[in-house]
This record gives sequence, C-alpha cells and structure tokens, in this order.
Amino acid sequence: MKAFVHTSFQKQAERIGALYNEKEDALLLGMLGQEYAIRHDGITLHGQQAPEIHASVIHDYLASSGTTLSMKPWRTIGDLAGKASPDFRKRVELPISNYAVEIITRANTLLPMVDAETVPSLIGSDMAITVRALPKLILHVELSQETQDFPAEAWVLFSNNANEFLHMPSLHVLAEMFKDRLLSLLRIY
Repeated sequence: MKAFVHTSFQKQAERIGALYNEKEDALLLGMLGQEYAIRHDGITLHGQQAPEIHASVIHDYLASSGTTLSMKPWRTIGDLAGKASPDFRKRVELPISNYAVEIITRANTLLPMVDAETVPSLIGSDMAITVRALPKLILHVELSQETQDFPAEAWVLFSNNANEFLHMPSLHVLAEMFKDRLLSLLRIY
C-alpha cells in the first residue's frame, strides 16, 4: 500500500468527511462503525496496521473525486456497474439473507456497531436500515424474513453517487466488509 507522503490531509478532510488532527497531521475516518487513523506512513485501526483490504478501500476513497453525498435514488451494484452482478448477490446479499431473522431480532444491539439505523422500508420489507459505510457513502439494506411462500431476502443498495467515491471493485469490497462485520458481530452479541 502506498503511503500518503504527498497528501494534504487538511485539504482532504472536509471533502471526504473526515476529522483532521493538526497536531499529528492525520485524518480520523469512520468506516462501518470503526475509526481509522490515516497518517502519511499508513492506516491504523485500534492502534495496529489496518488490514490491507480495509486500507485499499480507504486509499480509493481518499483518491476519489467525489465531493457531495447524493443518497437517492438508491442504486444497485448493477446500476453502478452498468451490468448485473450475480457474484455480488452470492457473496453479499445471500449470506445476509441467511441471518435475516437474527439481524432483525438483535438490531438494537448490532446496528450502532456498524454505524447503522432503521429507516422506513422502500418495498415493505420486515426491516430497512441505512449504514454510514463511509462519511459520504451510504448503504441501504432491506431485509425480509422467510415466510411460508417466500425465502428470506436481503437487498443491498448504494447511495446514488457511490461510484464517485469508490471504484467498482472497492464498492464490492466495502459491501463484503459490511457483510463480514455484521455476521461477525452476530456471533459475538
């Protein structure tokens, strides 16, 4: 991972929605309910070097040209990519749908830990949440429990201009990070 040797954190802070620490010349950035410290020599999480995959998403976010969050209309990964993404369904939405009941039941405990809150459903699902994945990139998740007629379902949507803040591979990774973090928290709490 490239270090941020030539990056002006002070100029970046407002654009990306991060806090600037002048004394340490560092950024504090929230991602999926966790705080990352971005310094010229790298990115840390809980005082240790952040996992490479997390750092790559943050690097992409810092290098983006996006300036303003535009939440609606929500867009699917296919809308943003210009083509369907069955891999996204398999790797993100289906694993979440397998735990829809547990997520809905334990939402009050889980959602604050991923910087999420319940919101009115767009489609009449059992629960809808918005997740502040990054300060200017929001996920909208719809969850439906299994019924006699239908299997459990999960749909993960992105804020309207998410592709201005992350390239397509990083959007996939961010959604997978959300899924992994949410399912990991289910095991703990």
